[in-house]
Amino acid sequence: MHTLLLIDDDPDVLATLTRSFRKGYKTLSANGGEAGIAFLNEQPVDLVICDQRMPNISGDQVLGHALQVQPDAIRILLTGYADVESLLTCVNEAHIYKYVTKPWDPAELNLTVVRALEALVLKRNLDTAREQLEIAYKDAVMMLCLAAEGKDQDTSSHLQRVQYYTEALAIAMGVDSKAAAHMGLMSMLHDIGKLATPDAILKKPDKLSPEEWDVMKEHSLSGVRILGNNPFYETAREISAGHHENYDGSGYPHGLSGDDIPLSARIVKIVDVFDALTTQRPYKQPWPMETAMAHIESHAGMMFDPEVVEKLKTLFADGTLTRIKSVF
Repeated sequence: MHTLLLIDDDPDVLATLTRSFRKGYKTLSANGGEAGIAFLNEQPVDLVICDQRMPNISGDQVLGHALQVQPDAIRILLTGYADVESLLTCVNEAHIYKYVTKPWDPAELNLTVVRALEALVLKRNLDTAREQLEIAYKDAVMMLCLAAEGKDQDTSSHLQRVQYYTEALAIAMGVDSKAAAHMGLMSMLHDIGKLATPDAILKKPDKLSPEEWDVMKEHSLSGVRILGNNPFYETAREISAGHHENYDGSGYPHGLSGDDIPLSARIVKIVDVFDALTTQRPYKQPWPMETAMAHIESHAGMMFDPEVVEKLKTLFADGTLTRIKSVF
């Protein structure tokens, strides 16, 4: 059952509204703006009907507060006079669903509430479906990563470090937090193309021959093919294709340079190298972070985007890289 919050400083109006909606809804009555705000702060509601002209706190102020504390609740304004400025305030600042003039037609107001709540239910269903779909996609990412781990036993913790290095560096580069988190998740798939690389090459302990190296380099575009055409994996495809490109154009597979390389790939390239240098592998001891940072800085403008290098230095200086490495 949906909960309706009815707000008016006139007890008779409140009584009329309550009688109109008490069948089929849970109704809460607030006598004035202060009481309405108190309800909004404490009681979840699905829809608010609020009078505009009330002492001390006006309806547009109440509905603006509702937008802040319960943004999903439908907001309807009751107004008994022609106040264009207040209506514009409600539309622009409180994002009201509709305004209804006094005296209102009970049948019309009831229909407005029904339609508003139908829209609310649809939005909630869509939000749930979107969340479930995103969870399914994230599960698919983890399954692909587990499959890759079977090919390369060094993969698991490396991928997690790359994920969080990428997210932190993306935020430092001005990417908003949600997009940065998605970029971090997609970074875990940067070497997914190695699923198509023969084990004899992938796990060879000795130096690869030129012919074997050519096969190894194919993993960038193999990853793009594995990731298909789903829009959710667009960033992962950018990263897979571009994280072996060099800023000066000397990389592979397409010899891209500068800003022609997607930002996601420029970020993952640098954190992938940073993690490889600072992590123990069967063939090497870990480099100290300071040594790795000096190596990366010396290749700014060649292998790495100089701006990304500067942001990585900032994350090293403030301890972000150390904190991530200590967790994984």
